[in-house]
Amino acid sequence: MNVLLLALAGGTGAVLRFLVSSRLPVPYGTLAVNLSGAFALGLIGENLVLGTGFVGAYTTFSTWMLESEQLSRRGAALNIAGSLALGLAAAQLGITLRTAG
Repeated sequence: MNVLLLALAGGTGAVLRFLVSSRLPVPYGTLAVNLSGAFALGLIGENLVLGTGFVGAYTTFSTWMLESEQLSRRGAALNIAGSLALGLAAAQLGITLRTAG
């Protein structure tokens, strides 16, 4: 049963990623997806289906790296450093909200 739920959550996450990221220009769509995913993962914690299935399929490391490589050297460094800093902050906010309740 967990495998089916994992597959359903993963499929849902992948479709939602496409819908969100396609509405914004490169690299902002990927940034929006990865920041909201980091926040969601911090918020839900260690839930296998939601964390690994949904958020794992929703967020995208490979697209982030490809877009960073396609930017100029200055833009790539800003994209990587900014995404890391904001992603850590978003995850911490989710963890803080989860543990506060």
